[in-house]
Amino acid sequence: MLRISILSLLLLLASVFADPSVSTKRTLDFKEVCTNNKNWTTLYLRAEGSNDTLHYLWDFGGKPSILMALTSPAATLNITCEDFLLRKNNSITFSQDPIYTIGIIINRIIEFNDVNDTAVINIADVTNINVLRPEFFRWSRKSLSVIGDSVGLDMEGNSYNDTAKNITRYGSIKLSLRGFCFLDHTETTPHMLHTENSTQVDFIFDNIQTNETFSNSRFAIELLMVGDGNPDRILVIDPKKSLDDEHTPGIFEVIEVRVPAFDRTDKMESTGGYLQWRPVSYVTASRDATLSTETIQYPPSKVSNRVNAVKNTMLYCYYGEDAKNLLVQSIIVSLGSKGDGFYKKTHYTTWTFIIGYGIPPDEQFSNLVIMIITIGLGLPLIIIFATGIYVCFRSMSKRHTDTYLNR
Repeated sequence: MLRISILSLLLLLASVFADPSVSTKRTLDFKEVCTNNKNWTTLYLRAEGSNDTLHYLWDFGGKPSILMALTSPAATLNITCEDFLLRKNNSITFSQDPIYTIGIIINRIIEFNDVNDTAVINIADVTNINVLRPEFFRWSRKSLSVIGDSVGLDMEGNSYNDTAKNITRYGSIKLSLRGFCFLDHTETTPHMLHTENSTQVDFIFDNIQTNETFSNSRFAIELLMVGDGNPDRILVIDPKKSLDDEHTPGIFEVIEVRVPAFDRTDKMESTGGYLQWRPVSYVTASRDATLSTETIQYPPSKVSNRVNAVKNTMLYCYYGEDAKNLLVQSIIVSLGSKGDGFYKKTHYTTWTFIIGYGIPPDEQFSNLVIMIITIGLGLPLIIIFATGIYVCFRSMSKRHTDTYLNR
């Protein structure tokens, strides 16, 4: 039994020196594209690996959107700026057909009146629903930065103005995008685990004016996922439990959305696109765990008219009419939980998610946690082992003394 315990301890100690976050590192480069329109921000990132290249486009011309494309190392991206700014088909092309593509569109911001404080949105209840279109915010760039091996873009949407419905709002939606080329946790709370094949998107609803007829306003975000994947199957939502809350105190769950595969009816695409987030929303800028609420995700739904859904967005510039044959599905995430005081309590709420390609990363115990566990298990074993040796020597010494006296 003692041998088994010592063996387990040695294995655990060995794991301290094993790096669970070994991954392929990419070389990241970026540039602004189509800069002739000063009111339009589009950023292109190229992440080169040893065997392939990942291309990212972050676009804020209209509905904010992201395109990810995996290609051979030699493939290049081509944008016809005049057509791109007019949202024309085929204004984004690659010199070689991509191996895989996936994109998301920030499709709608949904304000809902949570009359009964359930925190659950009822889309069918139109009297308590108010839709804000992201394209009607005035998006401006606040910063573009390079921090180590990551690229960051901070955008802010202000002065909401829907002229067709005569709706205006003050306040802002802040969107921060981070592109990475290595595996690690992000600096922004909730410290999501990202890979070299992913981008983080961070939402902040800061002092957004709410509907004056709604007494208990909350917000929800509708995303459209577009790209390669089985269009006949629904996106798979897979909540994953974790034993470790080291990076996000109090949160032991990661929500994962995977793109369904073409060739398997019972599994998810192993080399496709995914979303990940922790079900937490912070209600102050400090992002303290004690000042947070929850998020709720809803079942994905297929979009009936796929082409119309992506029109007038950056994704239409690449997919065009081919979108009719692609996976185009919506997913809604609402912010808030029962009894948290609604949006009006602090006029501030956040949501952070990762969009990536490949196998989503699983949380691992950090070396510090492993060392603490090892010390916690090791000290009692060492004490038991030392005590056993002492008792054995004491017994042998006593026997030796008794034998000498008997002579």
